[in-house]
Formats: sequence, structure tokens, C-alpha cells
Amino acid sequence: MQQYFEYKKFVFLDSEYTSTHAKTTLISIGLVTLEGEELYITLNDYDRDQVSDWVLENVFRHIDESKSITSHEACDKVSNFFKNYSNGEKISIVSAGKNLDQILLFQLWHTKFSKLKYFSFERFLPHYLRHRSHFDLDTIFFMKGLNPDKIIREEFAGSPVEESIKKHNALYDAKIVRHCFLKLMGD
Repeated sequence: MQQYFEYKKFVFLDSEYTSTHAKTTLISIGLVTLEGEELYITLNDYDRDQVSDWVLENVFRHIDESKSITSHEACDKVSNFFKNYSNGEKISIVSAGKNLDQILLFQLWHTKFSKLKYFSFERFLPHYLRHRSHFDLDTIFFMKGLNPDKIIREEFAGSPVEESIKKHNALYDAKIVRHCFLKLMGD
């Protein structure tokens, strides 16, 4: 696998958010390193007015809101997780989705620069994330000749059927992304 990628550090990401539009807000985030280290965070400052019925039924059943934290606190935890894992090397994010997962993850750092009206990823992300070598699982499926619309990720990853009840828990879904990636890359 390393022959394809310049970077050796990979973190697999999934997030759950209030709805599917440009102003959506983050509800939970799951991160898993290539080696299997994990971080799961749920947030308490998402926009409650945006929560769709689908999110209420499928996402909130996995969340213990008494353990949820603010975006600022989440940024601290995510920053520490990445900084410790990076050890000075760049990290490539492999996300479950094409757009929102990475954008919402990177947007957490805006809490560190709250006086800025607009947050620039190119200027303010930590050096180990400030690059273009981040990927999404659908594109990797496509590049491997597989139609991502026809893939059931849990089946592809070899997840036991009884485990699929955890679908839409950001940490569980990040683990599925990791398993799919490893299978696609031949490890």
C-alpha cells in the first residue's frame, strides 16, 4: 500500500451531521488510525433546528448526550489525537463521504480563530493536515473499478450482520471505512 502514497499516516473519518446542506452542523465524529487507535466525540452545540427526522431516527439512537462536548472542546481533543499520531509527519484523511466529513472536521479549527469571519483551511490548519492528499472512500472504490453506488460497505468490509445495527454511529462507520480501504489497497 505504501507504494501508492507519499504519506504513511492515515486516519479514517466519518461524521454525522444535522442535514445535507452547506450550513449543516456537526453532531458526531469518529476517527480511526491505520493502526486502529480510535477517537469518538459527540457534540452538544449543533444547530437543533436543522435536525432532520432521519437523523433523529438513525443517528441519535447511538448518542449519549450526557457525554457530548462543545466544538471548541472537540477541537482540542481532535488536535491532540492528530498531533500525537502525526509525530511530525503529514496525515492523510480518508473520509466516508466526499465533501462534508472533511469540511466539518477541518471547520472545528475555526473555534481556535473565532475572531475570523471566514476560516481558511490553507492558512490555519496544522501543518500535518495542510495539504491536498486527503481522500474519500467513494473515489477510491471508483478508481479500483467498483461502482460506489452498488457497494454495501459493511458487506465489502466483512462486518458481521449483527454489527450493522451500529451503522450511523460515526466511530463504527469510520472503522468500516478503514476496513474497506485496507481491502481495496490489498493489505
